[in-house]
Amino acid sequence: MQIKKNIIFATIILGFILGLVLLIDQVFSGSLILPQVFSIGQLSVHYYGLTMALAVGAGFYLAIKRAEDFGITKTWAEDFLFWIIVGGFIGARFYHVLSSFEYYLQNPVDIFKVWNGGLSIYGALLGGLFVIWFFADKILHLKSNILNLLDWLTPSLLLGQIIGRFGNLFNYEAYGYPTNLPWKMFVPEQFRPEVFVTASYFHPFFLYEVLGNVLILGLLLYYGARETGKARIFSKAGALFFSYILLYNSLRFCLEFFRIDSTFIGVLRLNAVTSLALVLLSAGGLLALNYKCSKDIN
Repeated sequence: MQIKKNIIFATIILGFILGLVLLIDQVFSGSLILPQVFSIGQLSVHYYGLTMALAVGAGFYLAIKRAEDFGITKTWAEDFLFWIIVGGFIGARFYHVLSSFEYYLQNPVDIFKVWNGGLSIYGALLGGLFVIWFFADKILHLKSNILNLLDWLTPSLLLGQIIGRFGNLFNYEAYGYPTNLPWKMFVPEQFRPEVFVTASYFHPFFLYEVLGNVLILGLLLYYGARETGKARIFSKAGALFFSYILLYNSLRFCLEFFRIDSTFIGVLRLNAVTSLALVLLSAGGLLALNYKCSKDIN
């Protein structure tokens, strides 16, 4: 019975992946122009918002499935995740608004138009970390610790990033410079910056990040499993989280130089500088954990 269920599940997943590949092929070639909104009666639903909701739902589900492995009850996890989502959303929007402060200073109403895009993973991290810090007493009351919670939430965050990036596809945003590579992405004229309005095809920045994040997620889920033998690399609380920060920001630092809409501070790309700083901090965190582990053994 279990084998039959696994076969059905694998068939659904493969079918979904095939359908997604065919859709991306049509969009990238320009044969299909994606809509940004659809209507249900008088209600307008934005595909970007729908994708973000799916990303949050998937991350929430994964966190609930993994909660027991980290000594966390389902009821507490559900309550805690609600506040994590709220804090992450506010932080994600706040960071984006700050990084484009001049634009929003002139267009303050657009601050609330989240369906147009503009949610930063760096802001989401800060917002989520603030919530964890704020509820530190409750965390300690559960005889857990912050690093353990971060390890628990890391794969959910990464899964949400992977799904959420497809919201950028619907909004035709977060793409790279013009290119003629075989996997180039067609961008309709109304979504192109003025300086590149005559170009039609661009680097699919969002897809580069999706593929990189899928690889990172696979590594973290496999080596971060709590079964005996698999968790040697991440046996210390916090190692999974710091490894994610290190791997993702190494990827993001490299990819940021492809991105066409980066925010600059002088000649420096803000997100590239942020990524580099997080790479160094996470490397320091892993070294500190390794040192503490070695000291405990001795």
